[in-house]
Amino acid sequence: MDKKKVIKFVAVTYAIAWTLQIIGSLYAVNNPGFTGTMVFQGALAVCMYAPMLAAFLVKADFKGMGWKPKFKGNIGWLFFAAYVALPLTAVGAAIFFLIFPGFFDTTGSYMIAQYEAAGVDMEEKLQEAGLNMQTLLVLSFIPALYAPFLNIITAIGEEAGWRGFLYPELNKSFGRVKTWIIGGAIWGVFHFPAMIFGGYEYGFDYLGSPWLGLIVFTLCCIVLGTIEEIVYSRTKCIWYAALFHGSFNAMATFPQLVMNADNADLSKYIILGPLPNGIIAMIPMVVLAAVMGIAAVRSAGKKEVSV
Repeated sequence: MDKKKVIKFVAVTYAIAWTLQIIGSLYAVNNPGFTGTMVFQGALAVCMYAPMLAAFLVKADFKGMGWKPKFKGNIGWLFFAAYVALPLTAVGAAIFFLIFPGFFDTTGSYMIAQYEAAGVDMEEKLQEAGLNMQTLLVLSFIPALYAPFLNIITAIGEEAGWRGFLYPELNKSFGRVKTWIIGGAIWGVFHFPAMIFGGYEYGFDYLGSPWLGLIVFTLCCIVLGTIEEIVYSRTKCIWYAALFHGSFNAMATFPQLVMNADNADLSKYIILGPLPNGIIAMIPMVVLAAVMGIAAVRSAGKKEVSV
């Protein structure tokens, strides 16, 4: 591992991303509403390219990252990367709602509250469109078919840096398991300013705020990073890792459709679920990462023995 190059990569990535996140967060907090939300989301979207830019500045081997789409022998991985997050998110949310049924609601109250916070009258918009909330909830699942592919546009900015450069470098010195843990931790810390100053992912009022959120989200990044690294190593194409990343980002919002905004304890328990980065709702993804990780380590061990 080129230690100096890795340290420079992380430093540059954090410098760019943290600056954008702090500016976007502070603006959003001081300017609640549609404009503040858009500035915050825009800052997060731009900072996703920080790892790619940092990798470029440290002269990473971009040519070796696998930019040419490889479909032969990878069709299964294509569907896996695009859609496996959907059932895992659904199962995780179901587990949460079974434990906390008071947070389940099919009237779209959470969606309505989010739009109202942004200064949009959702119910008025629905009436103008001749729709009701139940119909909108059903239609809201349609993007699950194509959103993962759209989200590649921003996800590739992170994947080129994390999976394309950082993880292979770490693997040279630490091996895969430690790489998954260290790389995931670095990825988690990447998000900390947005979480601390902007309430990203869990808000401000959850149980154990803010420290528990930082720990749980870092665990989430370790889990996701493990899956994405394995997908990347199996396909030899960075786009598949970006596709899974984009899919998770897309599917992660779906449980919001059936969250009960009228339950006063929702903000407190959001650290547990139903979004897939909650402690309880994350369980299916953790199981998948563990199964894939064990299989990958065993496979690598068999290859070494055969050699």
